[in-house]
Amino acid sequence: MEGPLIRIPSSVGRGSGIIARISVPVGGRYPTGAPIVVHATPTPGTDTSPACLHDKGFVEIGFQCPGGQEDSGGGGVVESGGRPGPQICMQALADVLAFATGRIRSNDAKVLQEYAPNVKVLTDNVGLIGWSAGGNLAVLTMAEHGSQFPELAWYASWESPVLSNVDGGWGSIYEPDPFYDPTTGRIDFKRLRYNPEMPLWVWPPQRLAKDPNWPRGGLYLDGDGNGIFNQDADYGFWVAFVSPDVGQPRKAFYTPAVTREARDRKVFRDKWPSHIATLEEVEHRANREDALRHIPEVVRRLPRMAVLVFESEVGHVTAAADHPHAIAQVNAWLDARTRWVRFNPDVHYVESVMGRKMAREVQYPAGRRLDRQDILTLVEPEETAGGPSDAQGMAAAACELADRTNRNVWESVLPKVLIQ
Repeated sequence: MEGPLIRIPSSVGRGSGIIARISVPVGGRYPTGAPIVVHATPTPGTDTSPACLHDKGFVEIGFQCPGGQEDSGGGGVVESGGRPGPQICMQALADVLAFATGRIRSNDAKVLQEYAPNVKVLTDNVGLIGWSAGGNLAVLTMAEHGSQFPELAWYASWESPVLSNVDGGWGSIYEPDPFYDPTTGRIDFKRLRYNPEMPLWVWPPQRLAKDPNWPRGGLYLDGDGNGIFNQDADYGFWVAFVSPDVGQPRKAFYTPAVTREARDRKVFRDKWPSHIATLEEVEHRANREDALRHIPEVVRRLPRMAVLVFESEVGHVTAAADHPHAIAQVNAWLDARTRWVRFNPDVHYVESVMGRKMAREVQYPAGRRLDRQDILTLVEPEETAGGPSDAQGMAAAACELADRTNRNVWESVLPKVLIQ
């Protein structure tokens, strides 16, 4: 992204506000002006979005969660005010969305329009893109703070791990889980074991597992049945290694399902390890940070918002052949009675962004549920197999959602792109 860095006032800042970058198009996508898109990414920084939508006539806004730093471009460093943390970052994103929808002004007392003097900004056509775990942040933010930006028109998710930010046994991009059955979505927990010498497999991946001070003692599925963790034969579960609350020591948080199995199967015998979160602690954290559980509240707060979920053949987090995160997310939005839900963008938009035909056409009508029997025919081909790149796929999703909003066209499948 290119454009000026600005500061947006926030209740989580220390007076300095949230750092955001605004990228303005040469001309608006429509004769009436430019739609607006806010990027929520899993890493701090205003320039981390893979897409470049101002080339498509959008005003783009990237932001920096509190505690993040980046080069100001003049040799200095700029930082969003406030201490880091999930709840703090949610409030920061909410403030950015309030600014994008015209509800608040920047620290310089300017509205968004004043940063885009050459194009009309359409604050009634504001969208949010959740990139990977940034989608989990987006859902939680909309659920808790949606009243700050009720005009938000649409949301697009790129391969967001909504079932959990950590591994529930579906398999990671580093290793498939041989105990996971993609035809049923079930995990064979009969070989669930605990090894006190196994280093914790912390997600996102860390490079400290061989450090003698690295925390040890983890859960795995015993592939060779010898009761000793062997990375080549066994399957280790990834964890979040975080503090249950401010000031408390960090603990290993497995998913609720894995933790429940460990409890019910008495994997730890008579003494639960102090460094592993209990089921009560895991459920408490899930109630706050499990994106899937909060989708009904999002729909309650933003009843007019449209949703599109993007997923390609090879997920960037989970290796499972049935794409469990995508199935869970699409069906959850439908169960919550979201105004309009679609899996993967209309093929006309994908091919328009690509500038050529796809090797395998993907066209799944809006409003339909996903299941494991059909998912492999509905995910987008990878770029190397004649499909769109991630940036192209999400550009198609954003263009379709913004154009539908602009024209108020919500039919299930389009005969062509709405805006040539």
